[in-house]
Amino acid sequence: MKMMKQIISSVLVLGVCLTPLTVPLMVQPSWAQSQNSQLEKLNQLIEQAIQQGQQGQEARQAIETWQQILAMARQFKEKKSEALALNYIGLNYDSLSQPQEALKYYNEALPIMRSVGDRRGEAATLNNIGAAYNSISQQQEALKYFNQALPITQSAGDRKGEAATLSNIGLAYNSISQPQEALKYFNQALPIMRSAGNRRGEAATLNNIGRIYNSISQPQEALKYFNQALPIMRELGDRAGETTTLSNIDAVNNRSQPPSRTNIPPIPQ
Repeated sequence: MKMMKQIISSVLVLGVCLTPLTVPLMVQPSWAQSQNSQLEKLNQLIEQAIQQGQQGQEARQAIETWQQILAMARQFKEKKSEALALNYIGLNYDSLSQPQEALKYYNEALPIMRSVGDRRGEAATLNNIGAAYNSISQQQEALKYFNQALPITQSAGDRKGEAATLSNIGLAYNSISQPQEALKYFNQALPIMRSAGNRRGEAATLNNIGRIYNSISQPQEALKYFNQALPIMRELGDRAGETTTLSNIDAVNNRSQPPSRTNIPPIPQ
């Protein structure tokens, strides 16, 4: 899952090319070592559900597993596990392009994260809510949640979460035609991605920066970033990301040529 990308799993999905980055949320149940057979079953279900996400199994199958986990977590009053399940159900609905359904689960998870004092989980949930609003073109609402998440990730020392949140803010600003503001946030995210060794996030951010430079008619600057992203995609064996980056480079080179009678197709959003 573009998360479990990212929680937020959202998911590193590269379009040509603005890529949402989500914040992974991996909450360990407080009863992880319990000998109780029912709790052990719950542990096994959580492991199974996480593996389903990692293996890219069908989202509806994963939702069914997380719904079982949710019911058991509520039965045993395991609040962190309940919030975890709610977030993952939301992420799976996001992957099915059902953001309104996803929001329902994220909004249930948020007060639980706050009630148990899980600051990283709170920030991840805020990012998930913001990403869902961004996907339905409610960028101002998205920014409200991203801007709540950012100081939490910073105070918690969660560098991966901070970088993902900065990228999410950049995406939202770019969506409302504020490219310079978007660049400010992507340029803050990039060194954090590098310092954390997040190569996939680094490549996505380089593509995002390049895409914005191309949109504001700075093709040479755009190429500088795309050409940094390309070897990373190849190193990762990410064929889809490599293809996207090559398409970005192609788009710049085509736009840089002298005008001709052939219309150049617009870059997909």
